[in-house]
Amino acid sequence: MHRERDQPSLKSQDTKEVTEMPVKTDRDASWLAAVATGASACLSVPTGFCAIISLLNPNFVYKRWMGFVGFQLLNILTVICASFEHALPRISKIMLLFSCMTIGVIFITLFAMSDSHASAKDYFTTSVNISGWPKGIAFIIGMNGANWSFSCLDVATHLAEEMPSPSTDIPKALMWTIVVGFGSGLLVVTSVLINVPTIDGAADNSALSLFYMITKSKAAAVGLWIPVLITTAGAVWSIQTWQSRLAWTISREGGFPLHRHLSKLAPAPFHTPIWSLIWSASGTALFGCLYLGSDLAFNSLISTGLLLQYISYSVPVVLVLLQGRSNFQHGPFWYPKLGLIANIVMLSWTIVALVFYCFPYYTPVTAVQMNYASPVLVGIALLSLCFWFFHAKRNYEVKEILDA
Repeated sequence: MHRERDQPSLKSQDTKEVTEMPVKTDRDASWLAAVATGASACLSVPTGFCAIISLLNPNFVYKRWMGFVGFQLLNILTVICASFEHALPRISKIMLLFSCMTIGVIFITLFAMSDSHASAKDYFTTSVNISGWPKGIAFIIGMNGANWSFSCLDVATHLAEEMPSPSTDIPKALMWTIVVGFGSGLLVVTSVLINVPTIDGAADNSALSLFYMITKSKAAAVGLWIPVLITTAGAVWSIQTWQSRLAWTISREGGFPLHRHLSKLAPAPFHTPIWSLIWSASGTALFGCLYLGSDLAFNSLISTGLLLQYISYSVPVVLVLLQGRSNFQHGPFWYPKLGLIANIVMLSWTIVALVFYCFPYYTPVTAVQMNYASPVLVGIALLSLCFWFFHAKRNYEVKEILDA
């Protein structure tokens, strides 16, 4: 495992001039964001299967313990699959192909089985807003769901040492993720909005319900929904890899308790940081226990996942701008003017997201519908500060890793 010397890295360049605390806080936020994202995806699979049962049997009553059991089983299964490095590229390629096939099948099936199609005017101009917020604010708040589709965008950056040429492979992976995600998302959204008979803001507008409304066939709806759940399970496996590599990196620099164990790579046949995988999966499991106790507390905590990622993206950007973009080593993908614009846009959007993504979805607000992301973020910030002063300040050390 190695890292090329021409790979741009804040860890090896800029942290010589800045304090370690913002870097450590950034990585804490990134790891917590990964765990929150993993917990969200982990729960969506068992609840998705329960939705199938509910569709086929209207008398079925969902209980939180059902989602909890499915959550923990999927967590265990995916962490086992993520323990073998040789399986990573194979499973990734299979899931990418399967995802593309799923998108194609959904697109074709919905158009083929729909009795009517929306006009261009209805598709582009009709909006349904039952949030109580003005349309502009409702639109920005609604972007949260679309943003969640790209919540694992930085996964490739944490696999740098497992790539033959990270300085070129990582930027390509990031850009292709955006292209594929935008294209596939546009196809699905278009096929649903053009073919759905009516959109009732007060009705159940889950994907399975929309599939059933369009196809008018329970078998077809279930047939379209199961591949989506399989794809989501594959995403959970990828998230296990993502959060374990973050924990591994932090542990190599003394950032976590038990870092001497978490920083180790397991020998053959694994060649992966097994203890970091178990550590991160344990964090995901704790989120699942929180769901069993209170779904409101669970939703409040995972809702910060996207915001924590934006914060973790912003810290290195701020450091780069403070130190000067020309004062660190440049890689092959270096665009001075375009890069500066991208940095400014990114920081601006982070501010917008931190404000509006903390708004409740509906107004007037009830205690159950309240968005508790703001107090959760404050709590995480206080815990991070305590962790810094009581552990990381004495143990954390940014290390330069080039060739191994």
